[in-house]
Amino acid sequence: MRLFLWTAFAVLLFFGTRCTHPVPVQTPLAQCLALFPSRPEWQDTLHCFLAETGTGVPVSDTLLKTVLDSVQFESLHYDTGDAHFKALGQFPFGEGLSAGLLQTEEFWFGKQSLLIFDLQKQKCLAVVELSHFYGGDGGQTASESWLFRSKVPPQLFVKNAEHGFRLSEVETDEPQEYLQEYGQLFQWGGQQFDSLPNPDSLLFLRQYSMHRTW
Repeated sequence: MRLFLWTAFAVLLFFGTRCTHPVPVQTPLAQCLALFPSRPEWQDTLHCFLAETGTGVPVSDTLLKTVLDSVQFESLHYDTGDAHFKALGQFPFGEGLSAGLLQTEEFWFGKQSLLIFDLQKQKCLAVVELSHFYGGDGGQTASESWLFRSKVPPQLFVKNAEHGFRLSEVETDEPQEYLQEYGQLFQWGGQQFDSLPNPDSLLFLRQYSMHRTW
């Protein structure tokens, strides 16, 4: 009888201790980052362009809205009501920061964005558009980026392109195709990427070729 009472007491003590030390609940940011796979194979100079449809881990807009403010979330999509988000990967981004690469697929449009999180404050510091494609048969705009992760602080070169057709001055002539490209260099300033003077801008435009073909 005494053994039975001691056993019952030990069981109650065990479960009572477990009740007073509940398992901590994951924060929304931890839940979100858990969907972004680690990518140790990614290069220090990361060429960011829209990946093929089907890659990445699906992320719900509900979860994203728990870690982004309304302005940050609106910048991820084109507001057609049919956006799908996919986590492509994550990596450290300076002390106390983590960066996640997110792709948006929306009809034939698309975006790729860099989400930079402050792990201590449990908030998103910035959403940076890295790549996009938008337009139809009459004309399109696109961008791609090169993120120089080994530089301190990190730098980012964004290359933009505008493609389309211009009507000829002569009615009988076919419309003339055009392609315009331009770029801008940025540097991480602690809260956002700031534009950086780039005396080698023409060299950058020649050196960094876009993955997209027209």
